Amino acid sequence: MPITFEHATLDNGLTIIAEVDPDAHTSAAGFFVKTGARDEASEVMGVSHFLEHMMFKGTLKRSADDVNREFDEIGASFNAYTSHEMTVFYASVLPERLDTAVDILSDIMRPALREEDFSTEKNVILEEIAMYKDSPFWVLYEQVMQEHYEPHPLAHRVLGTGDTVTNLQRDQMKTYFDHRYSADNTAVALAGNLDFAQ
Repeated sequence: MPITFEHATLDNGLTIIAEVDPDAHTSAAGFFVKTGARDEASEVMGVSHFLEHMMFKGTLKRSADDVNREFDEIGASFNAYTSHEMTVFYASVLPERLDTAVDILSDIMRPALREEDFSTEKNVILEEIAMYKDSPFWVLYEQVMQEHYEPHPLAHRVLGTGDTVTNLQRDQMKTYFDHRYSADNTAVALAGNLDFAQ
């Protein structure tokens, strides 16, 4: 059967697109949120990336362990990334597991943002920043981006700086989340063997 391309926009503004291939042996889903380092105020630089980490720390109905275990139970290959322009959460699975993968991804798009998790993850982010400081290529890349784009927010560092991450407060993250993580600022992309109408 031929590959088809589908598109729908829900009443809440969520865009859903798909490349449907009935002969594929896998399916994948990704939530593409139109927010990244360039959307941040300078004083909260790094909040998009930090928030990406927090999405896997649990929701009101799933703990962080639940999220990881449930993805593992369906054999999902899953991850996320943040760039200057977007933050993406995705998973690929066997076609019969796609509904479960989408359910988990949908749930983590509304994280609990618990203060305890925030404090713990802040240390992880600071370690990640320190690790990248040991990479000459990465140091040079960030310096070139800063010098080329300043004062535009494209000069922002995706990870933030040691100071901006250290000073970031959980309530600042929640405000950023409430402003940027809306259905009409998100696209869901699907690919593989799937029922688009469903």
